[in-house]
Amino acid sequence: MTQLEAGKKLIVLDGKAPGLLAALAVLVGVNLIPLALFPIGAAGEAVLTSQGRGALAVLGFVIVLWMTEALPFAVSALTGLLLVPAFGLASFSDTVAYGFGNPVIVFFIGVLIISAGLTRSGLAGRLTQLILDRIGLRPRRLVLTFLVVGAALSMWIVNMSAAAILLPVALNILRRAGAAPRGSNLGRALMIAVAWGPAIGGIATPVGNGANIVALGFLREMAGMRIDFLRWMAVGVPAAVLILPLAYLVLIRVFPPEPLELQQANCAAAGPAAPGLQPAELKALLIFSAAVFFWVGDPVLQMLTGRSIPIEAVALGAAVAYFLPGINILTWKEAQEDIDWGGIVLIAAGLSLGMVVYQTGAARWLAVAALSPLGGLGLFWRIILAVLAVELLKVFFSSNTVTGVILVPLAIALAADFAVDPWLLAGPVAIATSLAFLMVTSSPTNVIPYASGYFSIKDFAKAGIPLTLLIPFCVALAFILFAPLVR
Repeated sequence: MTQLEAGKKLIVLDGKAPGLLAALAVLVGVNLIPLALFPIGAAGEAVLTSQGRGALAVLGFVIVLWMTEALPFAVSALTGLLLVPAFGLASFSDTVAYGFGNPVIVFFIGVLIISAGLTRSGLAGRLTQLILDRIGLRPRRLVLTFLVVGAALSMWIVNMSAAAILLPVALNILRRAGAAPRGSNLGRALMIAVAWGPAIGGIATPVGNGANIVALGFLREMAGMRIDFLRWMAVGVPAAVLILPLAYLVLIRVFPPEPLELQQANCAAAGPAAPGLQPAELKALLIFSAAVFFWVGDPVLQMLTGRSIPIEAVALGAAVAYFLPGINILTWKEAQEDIDWGGIVLIAAGLSLGMVVYQTGAARWLAVAALSPLGGLGLFWRIILAVLAVELLKVFFSSNTVTGVILVPLAIALAADFAVDPWLLAGPVAIATSLAFLMVTSSPTNVIPYASGYFSIKDFAKAGIPLTLLIPFCVALAFILFAPLVR
């Protein structure tokens, strides 16, 4: 290595050192704050323990590393896994099991293999050409289309499945358009739209997000309220309709897509698709259609047979089918090349850290501290601040359902203390649990397009901050204007 090369490496190291030092400062600083200085929750409901403080310190350490990019994202997450047992917060085996033993990881592996199969078979390219023939390579229209289609799909299937359906098509469009990963605003905007669309559509119906079902169960058991499909949609659909155009405007403002003429030549060079489905395309389509059928039809299947097929099992089954003799859409070497294994490590470690925050009681302490001050406000501002609090708390959680389990019962209890309709506080809180736009790791749905490599954690936060500030007003307006119409 020449002296010049060594000097360049030293400069890069020095550039990353402040981020690492800031993360260490958070880790040490939070652990040194006396517990007596942390406020106690409403009516003494939640007290932060030394273990909870340690969990917040470790998570803060990792978040700073992610935001400063002082270490590779997956390495930062794995470092957090080492710190959890080092601080006595959980055993190493439990810490690993929280994330790497979660069925969501199997879903990600299955989805990314499905995406690779759709691309390798040529089917994603055909779908891409179909879209381009209809709307052309108009970057802004593409971003809007993926937002709307993702939202429409997620009204009826879980967010992750909707993102999984959109990913290979978006990826193929970007490759055909010559958009470079991390170097294209079109790539950033389109892939973030793949995450945002399903998250927004998931609030529109009770079946759009796992946390919605959790909220309905708690409302029935704790408050004696039965919220039917229509009553949920009366607020969920208007909220989604208000958020979608704002999401679009934020994306194209923060990441203005490249001019059309720079992209058109690359796209046209790919040439027209061959007439008729080729054998590999037909096989890929049949397998993918079967997966979508079971994702969408699972509620009907459960009603008719009393059995449910987990979405993770469906994704894994479809992925395995691509390798079967006689199908041979993928080889394992091709799958290894096409899959971002670092993204899988990132979400697994994120799930582990989120569960440690939950198990140590830090999550409940955060929830009580965030929601209990709402009592002295009017209903409109109460909803706004409740939704904003949930969106900020999602930085610390990696599961929509776990967030709902923590926050919805608390919102119902607080509604009783405030003498307000539980639906008007628990409903907005439940809706907000899937609107995680600040951190990639705050929702598994975000990691699906993140694994494509077209945007960074910092890019996601850059676009997510303004939308996070706008969303509470949309949800509050939906409840204030439309909730009284359906009882």
